[in-house]
Amino acid sequence: MPLNALFIIPRLFLRIIFISGLAQLLIVYNGSGQIAGLLRFKAYTINDGLSQGYISSILQDRQGLLWFATADGLNKFDGYRFTVYHHDADDANSIGSDDIACIFEDSGNRLWIGTRHSGLDVFDRKRGIFGHINAGLNGLSSNDILAISEDRSGALWIRSREGIDRMEIMEGPPNGEAKASVASSFGFALRFTPVKLRLTVKAEEYQAEPPAVFIDSRGHVYLLTNSRIVEVYFKDKSRNLGIRERYRFTSADSTVIPEMIEDTLTHSYFVNNKSVIHFPSYDFSRPKALYRSNSAFLRWVNRGNGALWILDQSKVVSVNSRNGRTRVFGAIDPAQDRFLQTATVFFKDRTGVVWIGSGGYGILKYDPEAEQFHHILSGLSHYQLLTLPSGEIITNNYQSITLGDNGPVIEDFISQGLIRKKFPKFLPLSFSRDTWGNLWYGINGGIIRYNIRDKSATRYDLPFAGTRVLPFPLYADRENTIWMGYGSFFVSFDPFSGKFKRHSYQQSQQSVDYDFLQCIYQDENLLWLGTTSGLLCFDMREQRIIDYFFNKPYDKRSVSNSFILTLCNDAVQPNRYLWVGTKGGGLNRLDKKTGSFIHFTTKDGLPNNVVYGLQFDRKGRLWMSTNKGISGFNTSDKQFRNYDVADGLQSNEFNRYAFCKTPAGMMVFGGLNGINYFDPDKLSPLKPPPVVFTDFRLFNKPVPAGRPGDILANEIGWVRQLKLRYAQNVITFQFAATDYRKPGSIRYRYMMEGFDENYIYSGVAREATYTNLDPGKYTFLVQASFEDGVWGTGHARIGVLIVPPWWKTWWFYLLVVTTVFSATYLIYRERLMQLARLNKLRNRIARDLHDEVGSSISTIAIYSRIVQDHMANSKVTDQSLMEKITEFATEVMESMSDIVWNIHAKNDSFDSVVSRMREHAYELFEAKGYTINFSFDEQLQRLRLSMEKRRDFYLIYKEALNNIAKYAGGSNVWISLYVQNNVITLSIKDDGRGFDAVNARKGGNGLQNMKHRADTLKGRITISSQPGKGTELVLRFPAA
Repeated sequence: MPLNALFIIPRLFLRIIFISGLAQLLIVYNGSGQIAGLLRFKAYTINDGLSQGYISSILQDRQGLLWFATADGLNKFDGYRFTVYHHDADDANSIGSDDIACIFEDSGNRLWIGTRHSGLDVFDRKRGIFGHINAGLNGLSSNDILAISEDRSGALWIRSREGIDRMEIMEGPPNGEAKASVASSFGFALRFTPVKLRLTVKAEEYQAEPPAVFIDSRGHVYLLTNSRIVEVYFKDKSRNLGIRERYRFTSADSTVIPEMIEDTLTHSYFVNNKSVIHFPSYDFSRPKALYRSNSAFLRWVNRGNGALWILDQSKVVSVNSRNGRTRVFGAIDPAQDRFLQTATVFFKDRTGVVWIGSGGYGILKYDPEAEQFHHILSGLSHYQLLTLPSGEIITNNYQSITLGDNGPVIEDFISQGLIRKKFPKFLPLSFSRDTWGNLWYGINGGIIRYNIRDKSATRYDLPFAGTRVLPFPLYADRENTIWMGYGSFFVSFDPFSGKFKRHSYQQSQQSVDYDFLQCIYQDENLLWLGTTSGLLCFDMREQRIIDYFFNKPYDKRSVSNSFILTLCNDAVQPNRYLWVGTKGGGLNRLDKKTGSFIHFTTKDGLPNNVVYGLQFDRKGRLWMSTNKGISGFNTSDKQFRNYDVADGLQSNEFNRYAFCKTPAGMMVFGGLNGINYFDPDKLSPLKPPPVVFTDFRLFNKPVPAGRPGDILANEIGWVRQLKLRYAQNVITFQFAATDYRKPGSIRYRYMMEGFDENYIYSGVAREATYTNLDPGKYTFLVQASFEDGVWGTGHARIGVLIVPPWWKTWWFYLLVVTTVFSATYLIYRERLMQLARLNKLRNRIARDLHDEVGSSISTIAIYSRIVQDHMANSKVTDQSLMEKITEFATEVMESMSDIVWNIHAKNDSFDSVVSRMREHAYELFEAKGYTINFSFDEQLQRLRLSMEKRRDFYLIYKEALNNIAKYAGGSNVWISLYVQNNVITLSIKDDGRGFDAVNARKGGNGLQNMKHRADTLKGRITISSQPGKGTELVLRFPAA
């Protein structure tokens, strides 16, 4: 889209838009300027979130989002919500100015914003920051930007108030002639080539502004002045520009710069210069003026196939370039005339919706698809419609409608007026027609036949006693018999004999006592009767009811509701299936062979479960009117496509019997506020709309984007994967479909792959919240569809990575497993060591028992045997033998006591050791008259000795004291025990006879045993002694 279609010229009175197929949608203009049709617009103003009402440019980006340039900020629109970007003097990355003239998206996906008086901005939508390019050093001719366009090489043509600049964009850092015009973080540099037009174009040709720039689909660049069109080209593949004249206007206006658009289908141009000129070929030959106006300025958008839409004052004029036909339209809402009168820009998005920016009031949206549903006779409620063989449609409001290529022709139906003159109480509420062309009307107590040819009316009174009620409904079968409901029975009328025949509903044993007939439908020789209590099948040959269908609450194969409103045979298999519309049970299909029903309700996509009218189009689609609009049903794939007042319907509520179709295939439905007619073949198929992400929230608060280290490095719409900590566990995604035709009818569904098993249907809600995601990798998917329920295969997707806490990471699990295995091994190893120590203890106890107890017991045994021998021989036993036995027995007891004391766990503390030491010393020395001096360091109380250490320590102590008692011959013993620097020291000293330590170094077994035990304790024994001076033994060993 050329951007010269988007900038503003003040005091705009005439606007043009080029619209696909619009000429076929609108009502014919009668040539006199009279309004022949009204258009339905949707208005968006500052009350809807728009920052300001003056719109100077409109753009749809590649994501499908709409952008609006206003005089107070840049607006982004997702169909539901406006996001506004304002200038912030404290933020260098904000937009350069709030007063915006134009917007353009280049082929590199960069968004350019031209401002008034503040230069050119480029918007990095991923990071949400703006870069600025200004006049002067940066190369622009002016900071007042008017329009932006792009040639085939990717260079931008910047039209400003002071001239035109060609700006080349080069990826990477600047070099040579390139200028670092924007921050290096944007990743490109610029090179400017001023287009020196004053050297080649006469100055008087653009007294108002520099020429407009237009670049066509072939890449040809044109400049438009007020007097001619010139083509710009490069000389000899260099950057030097040349021009050649292509067309000169016959009259020039120095205040008007023309504009130009292209029709790529017909390879032609349109140019406005107070008139619309059509060039049917690219060579500018055979120009033809299509439209003339006294207004000075025109605006349009390049979106056409031969139809122009021109805004003249507050009227929209449609001009067909092929046949020159002109049509005029206005707005349905008169309050919207001011939008049209001040229109500044037109834009057509990719779905065909037209957007009109106004000069201060906001935006108008127009959906051409809505004009497919033509609305006539508004303000009147229509209860019945009937198509005549001529194609004329008659209504219950004394009107006839003829639908032609030039629009509807609505007239008074003279025939009904004539009948009323003859029968003053006549009301055309129930009527039908036979194959002869006669019209049949119900009247209280009878029926009327009206002959259209001779305009005669004949009344036939029903010959049944009782209340004179209105026969309802009337139905003429193929043999021209007239059928009608009449209270609690139904009636047939033979026009040949003029006789009525009464028929009872009670011919079926299953029928109820009282039925009101609602609809009649002929199927070969059968007549289907829809009543308030079920569906009856009447055999016209046998003149009896042969079948009856009603709702059975526990039978899903029965009709869903017994109140039958409308009937219609299937278009493909009419002998097999009958379609049934019910009051409250939705749409049903009866299989005539099996008598079973299939139901379609709102759960399947039907807009409402009250179905008033059913009729098939020429392609086999079933159309129905309901209490919530019109629905088209594809009987093959079972998909509904629904339409409501937003599509141009007279109302969402329609009426029974108010439906028909014309011989040309036009569908007609009537309701509370008039009649809608449409050609189903012209309704464009609805594709599932694309979806974009619009916001991301954490703990229901917006998450800022674009700052290093933030959760969102880019705006959410540009993020491929989110990385969250495990504690960030309340996340919300917001999304929107970029289809602006019927945003209120778009439905959504989403799924978190890896968490949800199936899609979650959210209806019109556009957000999804998750609060309990475990750490791991997920993919969030979202789809959109219209009410037809067709979702397609495309998704908007974003990856979600939730980082686990450190105690749930793989390395922690590995550490735990390693620790468990190590601990298990250590425990096992310790257990083995314990078993080994226990075994060692057992062996030691056995050895001690053997060494210390075994020999003594053996000695006792020997002495005891000697005593026994003496006693046997009557010899006197030597007293010394008994003393020996006593001595050895005492030793055994002491040894056993020592062993038991040593292995008992309660004796691990030093208090127990010291108590044992005291006890042994006093027992040993008191009888011998020794004085004992015992000193004990209280710090030893906190220490504990293992069983092995305690045993070795105590045996060294005991051996030393025993040696003193046996050999010292003194009177005093000094025993000292203390700890210093984690070393335990035991000192034992006596004042006995002593010995020569030098000559007794080798010592006996006792001394060797003490040294061996000291080595076991990892300690050392020193013995100091001199003859006559006593002996001192010192033992030192580590406490740990």
